[in-house]
Amino acid sequence: MRILYLCPDHGIPVYGRRGCSTHVRETCYALQRAGHEVTLLVSQIGDDVELKRDLDILEIRPPASRKLGYDLRNLLHNFAFYRAAKDLVVTGRIDALYERFSLYSFVGTMLHRRFKLPRIVEVNAFLSVEHRDKLHFLRLALMAENRIVRRAPAMAVVSRPLHDSLVEMGVASERIFMMPMAVDTEHFHPDSERREAVRRQLNLGGRYVVGYIGGLAAWHGISMLHDMAESISRKNPDCVILVVGGTQVELDEHRAEVARRGMDRHLVFAGSVPYSKVPGYINAMDAALVPDTNYWTCPTKMFEYQASGVPTIAPEYPAILESIEDGTEGLLFKPRDLDRAVDCILRLGNDPEARQTMGESARRRVVATHSWQHNVQSITSLYEAMRSGEFPLSGPITNRPEGNKAWEGDPQ
Repeated sequence: MRILYLCPDHGIPVYGRRGCSTHVRETCYALQRAGHEVTLLVSQIGDDVELKRDLDILEIRPPASRKLGYDLRNLLHNFAFYRAAKDLVVTGRIDALYERFSLYSFVGTMLHRRFKLPRIVEVNAFLSVEHRDKLHFLRLALMAENRIVRRAPAMAVVSRPLHDSLVEMGVASERIFMMPMAVDTEHFHPDSERREAVRRQLNLGGRYVVGYIGGLAAWHGISMLHDMAESISRKNPDCVILVVGGTQVELDEHRAEVARRGMDRHLVFAGSVPYSKVPGYINAMDAALVPDTNYWTCPTKMFEYQASGVPTIAPEYPAILESIEDGTEGLLFKPRDLDRAVDCILRLGNDPEARQTMGESARRRVVATHSWQHNVQSITSLYEAMRSGEFPLSGPITNRPEGNKAWEGDPQ
C-alpha cells in the first residue's frame, strides 16, 4: 500500500529528539517494515543527522513571519501544504492517507473530500489546550479543532480520555480506535554494560538513581523535581534525581535553581543527548519518573522506561492506569501529590528486589502489548476495513489484551 503521511505541525521535527518526533519516525519505519511504501509531507524535517534514515520526505515550511501569530501562520500554511499534498497524491498514486492531527490544518479533510482515499487521523492531544498560551483566537481554534475531528472518517487515539472527549464532541465511537504510544523494544532493553558506562560518566557510582527523560516544559511537572530532591535529600542522602533533556535556556534556569537551593548532589540536569544514547541513560536508572503530564497523555517515555526493564513512578491519570498496574510494573501517586511521589521514590529505594521484579514485569508487558508492530497491525486492519466497505466497524479496533495478563512469562 502507498501511504501519504501528513505532519503539518511545524513544532514536530521528524529528525528531532522530541517524543512526538520519535512517534512519527517509528510509525513510518514500522509501516515500511510491514511492506508499505510511505511518503512523508512535513513542515519541519529536523537536522539531527544521527537520526536520518531512508525515509521519503518532502518539507513545506510554514510562513516565515512570526508577526502573523500562531493562528494565522497555521491557517495560511494550508495553501502551500495542500498544493504539495495534492501533487503527491496524483504523481505518487497514493492509496491511503495517515495524518498527525495539527491545529488549523484542513489539508487531510480537503484531500479526503477530493480523492475519497481511506484516511486515518491520529489524535495525541487537544492542541487548543496544549498550545493555549500561543493562541490569539481561542474560539477560532476550538472551532477548527471541532471541524477537523468531526469530519475525519477514522481516528486513532492514544488514550481512553481522548476517546471519551471526542465522543462528547459528537464523534461516533465506532470511528475511533485505540492506538497507545509504542516503543522499539530492540532499541530499549536492559543492558548492564550501558548502565555501568553511563554511571561512570556521570560519577553516580552505587547511588540510588531516579531518572526522568524528556522535555522540560512546565506541563511535565519539572518544577516538582526541585521540591522532591530537597525532601528526599533529608531522608535518603544517597538518592539522586537524574534529568535528561531540555533546551539550553531551560537547563540554565533549572541549574541556577539547583545551585540556589544547594541541591547539586541530589538533582542533576544532564541536558539533551542523542537518541542512540537515551537507552543507556535509562539503563543507568534504578527507577524512572513521570512527574506530571496532561490528563489524556500516554507518555512515550513511560514505555521506553518499561522496555528498559526499569520500574516507573507516575501520576495515576487514566491513560497511565491503562499501562501500569500499581505495585506490579511500578508505583502510582495522585497527580501533583508531592508527598506521595516522594514516598514512592523512597519505597523503591529501600527495596532493590521489588525494583528488579517490577522492572522485569514492565518489560514483559511492553513487549507483549506496546511494540510499533502492534500499532501497524491496527492501522492495516483499519485501512482494509475502509477499503472493503466494512467501516465503520461494530466495535473499536484494538490489539491490546483485556481482562488477562497476556504479557506474563519470561521478559524478552
